[in-house]
Amino acid sequence: MSRSLRRAAAALLALFALLLTGCGGVTADDAKAYIQGCLDAAYLGQYNQDYLDLSGLTEEESRQEDYEWNTQAEAEILMEYFAIYPSETASAQALDLVKEIYSHSKYEVKGASKLEDGSYAVTVDIQPIDILYRYSLENDISAVWADVLAQHGVTSEEELYAMSDADYEAMEDLYAAAVLDGIHALLPELAYGQEQTVMLQLELEDNVYTLVDTDWQHLDGMIIDYTGQYCDLSADTPQMDAV
Repeated sequence: MSRSLRRAAAALLALFALLLTGCGGVTADDAKAYIQGCLDAAYLGQYNQDYLDLSGLTEEESRQEDYEWNTQAEAEILMEYFAIYPSETASAQALDLVKEIYSHSKYEVKGASKLEDGSYAVTVDIQPIDILYRYSLENDISAVWADVLAQHGVTSEEELYAMSDADYEAMEDLYAAAVLDGIHALLPELAYGQEQTVMLQLELEDNVYTLVDTDWQHLDGMIIDYTGQYCDLSADTPQMDAV
């Protein structure tokens, strides 16, 4: 399944609604500071006053609309990708894992330039994180599920179908823990794929600058590489800037 399709099917990201007022004159430095603030807020949970002033948010509002929303959305994507049932327990563990992975995000806002129509183009370099792709290469989730069942005496379809709903849900949580713990165990090996460059556009309309959501989705899909599109682990070659 395509992660980009799942992301596109998700509810509109709160980040896309963040606005820069055009009144009073917005500079290239403002555009750069705004994008830097968006990235820091969404992936690191960090906030600076320039960003808060430009977005018109308080730190608490930014935490809820940027970081908490974005990490929750990513946790849901991660659980769907690895066929994890989103129980309360699994969801909480997945959210903690996403926050830990995001804490290793590497990006650099290179600069902003004003376009003829008055909008701004902001260039960002991304170093994609490889940990989820690395886990997928090293593990078959069907085998993980079968192993969880076998460890609890379930070795046939008949035994599986005979389980109560409560017992089956317990198996689902054990499977979730096995996958998420397995990903967490790879954190010391977390590394990065080849650097990617993304252009984000701040569109000007009615004296308001709005971040183009499709540009952000493109960037967001690079932060963590699920499928190996940006991280080549097929050969035993060192990845960039291993942590």
